[in-house]
Amino acid sequence: MNIAVIGTGNVGRTLGEALTSAGHTVTYGSRGQEGSVAASLETAEAVIVAIPGDAVPSFAREHADALTGKVVVDATNTFGGGPLHSAAAFAPGTRYVRAFNALGWENFENPVFDGGVADLLFSCEESERETAETLIRDVGLNPVHLGAGQYDVLDGLFFLWFALVNSQGRGRHLAVKVLL
Repeated sequence: MNIAVIGTGNVGRTLGEALTSAGHTVTYGSRGQEGSVAASLETAEAVIVAIPGDAVPSFAREHADALTGKVVVDATNTFGGGPLHSAAAFAPGTRYVRAFNALGWENFENPVFDGGVADLLFSCEESERETAETLIRDVGLNPVHLGAGQYDVLDGLFFLWFALVNSQGRGRHLAVKVLL
């Protein structure tokens, strides 16, 4: 799959490297000299947005036409009130997936804990589920679909992760496992 990763920080770089290792063609887009955002979107079938959350609305407006019809994975978190997710920022023709936002990048780099693979919860419409699950598995995590429109629930998991990491002092290599 051709994947554009927008953002070259810890999250974007780690996801891009894992997906490249899994055999995908990854093109980075960033404000820096790594690569043009517009050029990275041209051939992308899926787009992972890993930029600061407050930059998402302007990114989505500027590239609305190029994002139309593509699976857009929102891995961002917007702080300062309101929802963490940016679902409302993207044009209606975007195939929105909320994933990779509730764990630290360290878990994408090393998703195995005592021999078990960590779960990654995500939310999207059923039509995007197969693509989302492929991306999550190819990063090395076990996908757990919360259903459509469960963005706020998923964002709550980020707050839980953040509390365990910071107030409990457990470190950033911490993930969840859903047991059935």
